[in-house]
Amino acid sequence: MRPTTAIILAAGLSRRMGAQKLLLPIGGKPMIQHSLDLAARFPFTRSVLVTTQAIADQVDWAGEIAINPAPEQGQSTSVRLGVQAAEPGDSLLFLMGDQPLLDEATITAILAADSGERIVYPVGPDNQPKSPTLFAPRFRADLLALTGDGGGRQVRRQYPAACWPVTVADGKLLLDIDTPVDYEMWAE
Repeated sequence: MRPTTAIILAAGLSRRMGAQKLLLPIGGKPMIQHSLDLAARFPFTRSVLVTTQAIADQVDWAGEIAINPAPEQGQSTSVRLGVQAAEPGDSLLFLMGDQPLLDEATITAILAADSGERIVYPVGPDNQPKSPTLFAPRFRADLLALTGDGGGRQVRRQYPAACWPVTVADGKLLLDIDTPVDYEMWAE
């Protein structure tokens, strides 16, 4: 595994859910805790949770925490905070807090595809890019220049030749929970 910083993005406002989704229970623990527990199983150089104080106060996390004071300005604010906290030469693996079914095998496959030059992400049976996404160190400046709510997909679209999809046969592993209907499917 190349030196990699894991950045867990968890400062969203959950507008489509109508409540802070990352604290809703899935499998007996807050949704975000699944992503944190998964990240903790890997030997990342650094692991940084980018979140709000309200969420930070409710999770069990031994890694670093970067509080996003302006999540309403879009996902780019969290991306920039995570990149700023990362080791300068590391690849950057962005995990989302709302993918409670994501597994070690998927993360392992993404990390194995890291050549130090690529943008690596999973695709399910629909062949559409999903999270988590890994960016080689050369994309650091592009990620720091992001604005608005587009996040890393803006960088991915700028560099199609650098994109490296990793196929995940079970598309359910890549699902994110955004709406009450999504949550009902996975709630206890």
